[in-house]
Amino acid sequence: MSGTGGQVADPPRQLVVEWALCGIAAAASRFVPVPLVDELVKERATRYAVHRTLRAHGRTYDDEAVEELYEGVDTRRAALARTMRSIPRKLLLFPVRKYVAIFGSVRGVPNDVMRVVFLGRTVHRAIERGRLDGDGEPLRNDAIAVRRAYDEAIENQDLRLLRGALADGLSQGRGLTRAAVAYARSSFARDEKPRLKPGGEVERSAEEVESVLRRPDVVEELQRFDVRVDALLAATGERRRRSS
Repeated sequence: MSGTGGQVADPPRQLVVEWALCGIAAAASRFVPVPLVDELVKERATRYAVHRTLRAHGRTYDDEAVEELYEGVDTRRAALARTMRSIPRKLLLFPVRKYVAIFGSVRGVPNDVMRVVFLGRTVHRAIERGRLDGDGEPLRNDAIAVRRAYDEAIENQDLRLLRGALADGLSQGRGLTRAAVAYARSSFARDEKPRLKPGGEVERSAEEVESVLRRPDVVEELQRFDVRVDALLAATGERRRRSS
């Protein structure tokens, strides 16, 4: 761990691939033609990206201790997420239609993938700087601060270059749409441990996403995002010190 100062270590390649797999599953929820189940898949995929990041850094507390990280700080959305977990199993087996769209070309898909990857990256960097440790209310408040910084940073930065790069990468795989939907349903629409070695087109596409994120122009965009998040978290910490 690097502590509160200095450079933050880059995330391991395999962890980035796992974020990408979760991001592809979250994006694939757009093709699930069942009300609420699409949101359930997206929520579980986002949660698992956070879960894997916490475990990769030795954080062993339950995911619910930092649920604001993956459900957001909007209490209405969190309540909806809890409701979705009780969706009858039969709805999860709803038959799906055939898919003809190219995955990366569908509006919103690159953004869905990007948001999950950026969330994983934000949690990784927060932990590397010594955050998201401890328990109880301080841990929850820290999770809220990290999620708010992520939300504000991602909403106020021009990320068209990265979205375009991801769209190009996700448009390479033939049959990715069908494979991604099958993966999302089988791994994130049931109360079972998701598969992070799906093989085939989905895993190849996740590896392509990881490769895109190593492009020099994309790295610069990631670094700008990191700087913005760090500044927002620093400002939050300063406000807390002044109010204490």
